Amino acid sequence: MTTILRLSQSRAGDDQFRVVVDLLRPGKAQRSAACAFRFALSDADEQDLRWYLERYLQNPSAPAPEQAREVEARLEAVGTTLFRELFGSSDDGRDLWARVRDDLADLRVEVVTGVAEAASIPWELLRDPQTDEPLALTARAFVRGKPDATRELPALEPGGPIRVLLVICRPGGRDDVPFRSVASRLIKSLGGAAHAELQLDVLRPPSFAALARVLEAAYSAGKPYHVLHFDGHGSYQEHGNTPGLPGASMYGARRSGKHGYLLFEQRGAQGNMELVDGPSLGALLFRTRVPVLVLNACRSAFAEADGEAVAAEPDNPHGQVRAFGSLAQEVIDAGVAA
Repeated sequence: MTTILRLSQSRAGDDQFRVVVDLLRPGKAQRSAACAFRFALSDADEQDLRWYLERYLQNPSAPAPEQAREVEARLEAVGTTLFRELFGSSDDGRDLWARVRDDLADLRVEVVTGVAEAASIPWELLRDPQTDEPLALTARAFVRGKPDATRELPALEPGGPIRVLLVICRPGGRDDVPFRSVASRLIKSLGGAAHAELQLDVLRPPSFAALARVLEAAYSAGKPYHVLHFDGHGSYQEHGNTPGLPGASMYGARRSGKHGYLLFEQRGAQGNMELVDGPSLGALLFRTRVPVLVLNACRSAFAEADGEAVAAEPDNPHGQVRAFGSLAQEVIDAGVAA
């Protein structure tokens, strides 16, 4: 069994957080540490982070590399600060890190938050100042979930592969991001042995209707996909309001406020696109037993609070999900594990 380091985050006030860290090891007593601290990214930090993740690689010519180095230095500083708050602010925290730092290859890090706190702290930046390495890249697994997420991967057949369905959506055709910009890197990163352990299928055509047919057929055959990887575009807007996306249709119930959408291709439609919301995608994945969704799409985890909706349902976690409108959160809320 894997050693688990679980970070349970809650809000203690404006920009104030309390985090309980639990170390769960097979056959050994649970150990815990707690810390409380203030944290907030500035507006400039958030803009830089969005630029770095969403736009830099699309236009990496000068002076962008110099700006990128400045952003990277800032992200490293944030990660180091978070690490010191978590593991350096108490004897219990230092003790926990001492027990896991030499076995990171077998460590699963779980970040557990409520909806309102999900995007408050970028835990993926956690960086050990002694080794200058990010925990998200050195641990065996680094995942986020909600407190009651208990779903696991479908059992692998003995000697069977991990089944991944790759959905590559380029509604803009030749004017869009290159088709193989992500897929080719995935293939090249796999060694010879990995190819035998991974079944990577590409959805064609990349429409939502085709996705439903393929996932339902795999489930009916007793071989549901373990991972759905979406490589495309995302949008965050009100239902029926598609500025900059002329002719796009929307799949999902009409709702008030802004929410996240993925842009699937829809041949024959004006703009060649269909916007699919989180509840629709999450329901499909849950129904066809696909437990993991990988999103290579901008704004798919974006969230902003609808103040009136949050106040109306303070104790309803599903209402909180709707109030924040993040596609990623809505997919998890439908029952998808991560």
